[in-house]
Amino acid sequence: PGKSPRWWSARFAPIAVDGRIERVIVVATDVTERRRAEQERQRLEAQLRQQQRLESIGTLASGVAHEINNPIQGIMNYAELISLSPKADEDIREYAAEIEHETKRVATIVRNLLAFSRQEGEKTMVPTDVDTIVEGTLSLLRTILRKDQIKLEVDVPEGLPRIECRPQQVQQVLMNLVTNARDALNARWPGFHEDKRIGIRARAIEDGRVRISVSDRGGGIPPGVVPRIFDPFFTTKGRDQGTGLGLAVSHGIVSEHGGNLVLENQPGVGACFHVELPRKGVGRVSEVA
Repeated sequence: PGKSPRWWSARFAPIAVDGRIERVIVVATDVTERRRAEQERQRLEAQLRQQQRLESIGTLASGVAHEINNPIQGIMNYAELISLSPKADEDIREYAAEIEHETKRVATIVRNLLAFSRQEGEKTMVPTDVDTIVEGTLSLLRTILRKDQIKLEVDVPEGLPRIECRPQQVQQVLMNLVTNARDALNARWPGFHEDKRIGIRARAIEDGRVRISVSDRGGGIPPGVVPRIFDPFFTTKGRDQGTGLGLAVSHGIVSEHGGNLVLENQPGVGACFHVELPRKGVGRVSEVA
């Protein structure tokens, strides 16, 4: 108990005497390291395929976003002019308001696409305190979470190493993760429940990184869905709750920072996302989870 499993390859050679097997020679070879190396190779290949897929979609997304951005702005302007026209009756103004509402929704998707394609905001990374990022994120969310009767449990100790990052982008990642946790909790418990809480925890870990974890008890993610959670536009939410870009954008941002975005999932119980970023003065890690 407590020891790592080992793998063995065995070959059997029976020894027959007068047509009867009297003995068997067994040659066993410890292939544990070879098996682990094969598993590591498969894992790295899967990560590479994931990264290549996201990069390809990012290039496409950037082109599409730029192409539709200008027409969307034009539609919004025309809708506003229609609503302000003295000839417009109440029905026309209502239709114009709906057009403006939907085009703003499309404009939000365009901004997310541009963020996902990593073509915007080439700002220099700066040393930043983790508690500053966490507090900046929660200052925007506390009122909403309180309204939903969701309790926040924050554990960010003093003295954590600073991280090299673009603070606004890391805040965007945490915002996405907390929002997803909130949606999961509200779906499971529309009203008050003692387990309706979100945990945010930060720790220094090995390899010169800092880990920020966002956890909830909203039921976790179905195993069949897990391989697709970082795919753009994939969502299990309703049409009005999300576009399916939050985790894809977050994955891209964390990767750009040389970090990992890792899911720890307990189906039927809850989920925890770990954001692992290099601390100040430490080289960027190449692994992307």
